[in-house]
Amino acid sequence: MTGRSGNALLLAALFGLYVLTGKVGLSVAFVHASATAVWPPTGIALAAFLTLGYECWPAIFAGAFVVNISTAGSVATSLGIATGNTLEGLLGAYLVNRFGAGVRTFERAQDVFKFAGLAAVLSTIVGATTGVASLSLAGHAAWADWGRIWLTWWLGDMTGALIVAPLLILWIQNPRPDLVRRRPLEAACLCLVTILVGLAVFGEGVVFFGLRTFLLTFFCTLPLLWAAFRFRQREAAVLIAVLSGIAIWAMLRGSGPFAGVTANESLLLLQSFMGTVSVMILSAAALVEERRRVERDREDLLAREQAARAEAESAGRAKDEFLAMLGYELRNPLAIIISAVSVLDRIESQEDFAVRARGAIRHQITHLSRLVDDLLDVAHVASGKIVLSCQPLNLATSVQRCVSVLAGTGRLERHIVDVQAEPAWAHADPTRLDQIVSNLLANAAKYTPPGGTIRVRVRGEGDEAVVRVADTGIGIPVGLLPRIFDLFVQGERGLDRAKQEGLGVGLTLVRRLVGLHGGRVEASSDGPGR
Repeated sequence: MTGRSGNALLLAALFGLYVLTGKVGLSVAFVHASATAVWPPTGIALAAFLTLGYECWPAIFAGAFVVNISTAGSVATSLGIATGNTLEGLLGAYLVNRFGAGVRTFERAQDVFKFAGLAAVLSTIVGATTGVASLSLAGHAAWADWGRIWLTWWLGDMTGALIVAPLLILWIQNPRPDLVRRRPLEAACLCLVTILVGLAVFGEGVVFFGLRTFLLTFFCTLPLLWAAFRFRQREAAVLIAVLSGIAIWAMLRGSGPFAGVTANESLLLLQSFMGTVSVMILSAAALVEERRRVERDREDLLAREQAARAEAESAGRAKDEFLAMLGYELRNPLAIIISAVSVLDRIESQEDFAVRARGAIRHQITHLSRLVDDLLDVAHVASGKIVLSCQPLNLATSVQRCVSVLAGTGRLERHIVDVQAEPAWAHADPTRLDQIVSNLLANAAKYTPPGGTIRVRVRGEGDEAVVRVADTGIGIPVGLLPRIFDLFVQGERGLDRAKQEGLGVGLTLVRRLVGLHGGRVEASSDGPGR
């Protein structure tokens, strides 16, 4: 019941506003009592249909009927005019909803032009044609005056759509003038300047340096542009309406740049000018607002990006701390297990199966120890805790020593290792350099089937010392190649290599250690099996 009462009051208010502004508009009708170049009800009808919906048509129809029946003509002509006025509003709202942005039509410049073309220029033809036809068919208007009456009617409807509809729609959408509250002094100055400029341009007998006001008409657009660029479309629409009111008032007193011809012709010229100004200013304000939205979106994206980066950095720190904690927690029990195995070697049976079992335990513990060391090294590098002790050294000597050490541990015994090392000097940490080369060789051995070849080359190239490790292994898939140095990334597991698989930290450690030395590491492959 409350909703119905509210709707009834809203329709009643719409009806009253339509009648009131309609009577004011017809008070300046010159070519015919029912045709005027000042017709705000068209803008009211468009705003109502776009914001309230098509269901409010009875209020528009009743308002148009009352305005005309109380002015001139008959019940039949008033019904015809009311039908045309209602249909033009419905058609304009439908076209804007269908091909434009509906109630948000003043948020983008292209939609402003769509509104002007569809609602202000096209749909108003229906109202003007229906209205003049009703008067002429009923004998209340001479057919000889059809053209003058129709043009006046259509132009009045069009300027009502261009000046009044934007004002109402924009205020209904957002009735809170945020920018005005934030800039009250500037808003007051803008309003005062608009009024003064309007009075100066459209006032009576004003002369500036010998130039009459008709040469200075364009000055009235300056405060409107101020509103468009410093405020929003809503404030610009308010000042357009204020300036239009001043111009009509001055014209009716016989002054202004468009005076000097008949009253109706002066109104037609003035309304054409104000309609053009309205489209220009509203589209400029929409462009400014679009730019503001883009800047706000960019700031939001930047803020989200910074938040995501901070979250990623936090996650990275948490991961590094976890790896460090895991490494330290595993190292102590591993040391105890190794000691226990050594004790077992002394006191337990020396039968073959016992010796093999203890050997397997020792092998796996050694492998696990290497994994823990790698985890700790990755965590230390990530947290910046590794300090290099660099010195001049010959890469050829260091690489040959690494190959010999790995071969002595039996990790390369199933492969053919081809080493060709030329003297190449570098400023590096010997321990970390051994770690880099060992990880590269271990990775090559892990992914190369028994009997395959691992080639190691060392040479100087220009001002760089280059180490290359190549193998005849399984190759690297194209999708994996860009991520081969990322943490925990590995190639596909093979059954024959299951015992040698690691955690995928070896190459990550290589990249980070090489980076600490100021160098770079790259991987290339022709694909799987190559």
